[in-house]
Amino acid sequence: MRFTTLTTIGAALIGTTQFAAAADMLPPIYDAPLYENVPEVVPVEIGNGWYLRGDVSYDFDSDLDVGGDDSAELGLDDGYGFGAGFGYRFTDFFRGDLTARYSKADLDFADTPFAAVLDGDASSWELMANAYVDLGTFVGFTPYVGGGVGAVRTEYDLNCSFGGFDCGTLFDASETDGSDWRFAYALMAGVAYNISDNLALDVGYRFLDVDGGEFYGLSGDGIDYALEDDGYQRHTIQAGVRYSLW
Repeated sequence: MRFTTLTTIGAALIGTTQFAAAADMLPPIYDAPLYENVPEVVPVEIGNGWYLRGDVSYDFDSDLDVGGDDSAELGLDDGYGFGAGFGYRFTDFFRGDLTARYSKADLDFADTPFAAVLDGDASSWELMANAYVDLGTFVGFTPYVGGGVGAVRTEYDLNCSFGGFDCGTLFDASETDGSDWRFAYALMAGVAYNISDNLALDVGYRFLDVDGGEFYGLSGDGIDYALEDDGYQRHTIQAGVRYSLW
C-alpha cells in the first residue's frame, strides 16, 4: 500500500515537471496593447498630378517682313510640326507644362525684290512654359484656355544666286544665314476628351508671336549687306494626347 502510494506521488511529480518544461518551450504570449503603437503601412502614390504630352500640328501660312524701313513682305508657307513635353495638374481647373517643338516651312519670295536671287526655308525650335485653365468637364469633354512664354530659335537656310552664280562666289563675299534665339509668346484654346482615366485626346488652336532677328547677310570685298526680319506670327491647329502618371 505504501509502495503504491509513493509510486503514484512520484508519477504525479514527474508529470508536473514535464508539463512545466513543455510550457517553458511555448512562445511568449503578448497582450494586444503592445501592438497598438505600430504604424499602419500605407501605400505611397507616385506621380500624382504629373502628365506627359505629345502633339502634331499644322501651321497656316503667314507673312514675314524683311528689310527694315523699306521692308519687303515675303511668305512663310504652311508647314507641319511636332512637339512633346511634361506638365503638372495643380488643381482640377489649373495646370501647367513645359514643351519643346520643332517646325519647318518653305519661304515664298515671289512678290518681293529678292525673288530673282533668294530662295530657301525656315525652321524653328521652341521652348515654352505654358499655363492652362480647364473650364470644367461636360460629358467627357473639357474645354480650356491658356497662354505661354518662351524662346524660339529661328534658322533660315537660304540660297542666293545671281545669273546662275552663287552670290558668295560672285561677289567674293561670305554669306550668313539668320540663326538666333528670339522671345515669343503664345495663346491657346481647345478641348480635351477623356479616353480613359489616364489618357486624354487634346485638339486645339494656338497663336504664336515671335520677335524679329537676323535674316541674311553678305559681307566681304567691300560689301556689307545685312537683312533682318520684323518677326512673324503663326496660326496653328494641333492635336495630341496627354497621359497622366497616376
